[in-house]
Amino acid sequence: MMKKFFCLFLIGMVCPAFAVTISMKASDGLGQSSFNTGLNWMDGNPPSAGNDYVTGDYRLRTPADGGSYVFGGDSLTINNTNGYNGGLMYKGTGSAGSLTIANLILDGGMISHANGSTDICNLYGNIYVKSNSTLYPKQGPIRIYSAISGSAQITIQASDGVSGNKIWIHSSANTFTGNIVNNGRLEVAAGANLNFVIGPSGVNNSISNGTLGTQQHSIFGGDFVFDLTAAGTGIGDSWLIVNTVAASTYYTDTFTVAGFTPKGDGDTWLKNANGVFYQFQESTGMLTVIPEPASMLLLGLGGLMSVLRKR
Repeated sequence: MMKKFFCLFLIGMVCPAFAVTISMKASDGLGQSSFNTGLNWMDGNPPSAGNDYVTGDYRLRTPADGGSYVFGGDSLTINNTNGYNGGLMYKGTGSAGSLTIANLILDGGMISHANGSTDICNLYGNIYVKSNSTLYPKQGPIRIYSAISGSAQITIQASDGVSGNKIWIHSSANTFTGNIVNNGRLEVAAGANLNFVIGPSGVNNSISNGTLGTQQHSIFGGDFVFDLTAAGTGIGDSWLIVNTVAASTYYTDTFTVAGFTPKGDGDTWLKNANGVFYQFQESTGMLTVIPEPASMLLLGLGGLMSVLRKR
């Protein structure tokens, strides 16, 4: 009997525990939240370590107060196909609280804000954009401090009209290389980064506007990071990086292009790489291969003469 028990003990020691995927069974109703309770999870338990959680086409509301919460599961996948009727919905209050999700996976779903315009959704952790997904600052701002990764598309949906209802990107650890389609309002904060992988002429990820509307407001105060490893080198090769409404596109005085030097005309950034010169212009949103500038002195003076087009 003792030998049998010892063998079973050894099996338990060497056999790893596998994560269990737990789905929602119903949507959270008004005043309800399964973010930190077992209310609408199939197993009836609050999210916990060792398990992965999936919303499906149900709505997962966050707690309706000003507290800070950490999601208990190993991951949370937002994969609803029914837009605003499902996915992760922010219902918190105030501006001080935060939501931390160590592994938030956007797999075609939506994150929405459905409280007041002074109630700020502060997201921390990590976000992986697995497939094309939507961010909807419908009734208030969503500030993303999470590091964003993946290469699928993010679409920002137009808000209910208040100018502060926008998507903020704050992390300097982003590795995201997908397209961003901004139909609402986007701000890249000082110190945050956006990454662009540059290929042959015309091949790159970008920021653009989709459906025409009255918002499509873009503010860039962080860093553009260009991966030029496989970039074209022919004079005239070009890439449209920012294809947004010019009148609603702004670059603040904290904006930079990593590794590039401001030319000094308030618009142009230059870099010598791959044996050629690359130029990014804020006014056009274009990255272009150009002939060698007539005087490299401009580069040395750029930092002193840079009075950029700012807001």
